[in-house]
Amino acid sequence: MTAIDVHPSELAYAFSYARAEAIIGWGSAPFLPARPEDGDPADWLAAGEARMLAAGRLVGSSETGLNFTEAMTQAILALVDPGIVLVAQRKAGDGLRTLTVHLRDGAAVGLTRQTDGQFALTRYDGLTAAAVACAAFVGATLAPADSRARIETDQATLSALNRDADAGDDDKAVAALMALGAAEPDARSAAQVLAAPIAAGVVSVLYCAGNVVADAQTFSVMTNAQDHTWVVFPPASLDGPMVMERSSLSALAARVTVGMAARMAQPG
Repeated sequence: MTAIDVHPSELAYAFSYARAEAIIGWGSAPFLPARPEDGDPADWLAAGEARMLAAGRLVGSSETGLNFTEAMTQAILALVDPGIVLVAQRKAGDGLRTLTVHLRDGAAVGLTRQTDGQFALTRYDGLTAAAVACAAFVGATLAPADSRARIETDQATLSALNRDADAGDDDKAVAALMALGAAEPDARSAAQVLAAPIAAGVVSVLYCAGNVVADAQTFSVMTNAQDHTWVVFPPASLDGPMVMERSSLSALAARVTVGMAARMAQPG
């Protein structure tokens, strides 16, 4: 895994060159001037070109022609026209932090914004590394799950469980989870993670064509004070059953990776 820091103007320049109006998971705003004092778009793009030249990400000259390096070209193509995008979002204070990993032709290119406004552009070694990075980003526990608890329910029941947990009615939530087949220790762990997660986020797998999302699967990930991670996801669609499952960083990464690999192996 390799990572470089990239100024948003560099990415704006690259995306303009590729004629990409928006990046899946980000849109366009994060790469453009946020304030009038940041300069007009033309100056912003010129500054991006200068930064890329200085960093060695562009080669050549204005007179003889400029070209992105091979590594930068591969990264830009993955960002502007991916086959799959993993989007990991976690709560951070009053807002969200985002990590995206864009996959195309064997390249897995991660993008996240840092506190100084720079972007970290990271190259991962394939599907598994990308899925592990996303699972870690949303706070999935490193410890292997000591239970294989799996609770099947529906969206309405899950919403009621969330309301009971948020209201502090732990006994009601635990009883409802046990009625769904959970053992009492698992029911208490699940109720705790619904009521007071110490880490929470969402990992979405977006299947894309032509820089447009065609299909998606989403995993809600929560970890409690006992360092138990639970994942909530629909096996098929939001209209069908919902699953709440004990998990971990490795288990979540494996579930995401297997799903992606199966989808990629399908003809067409």
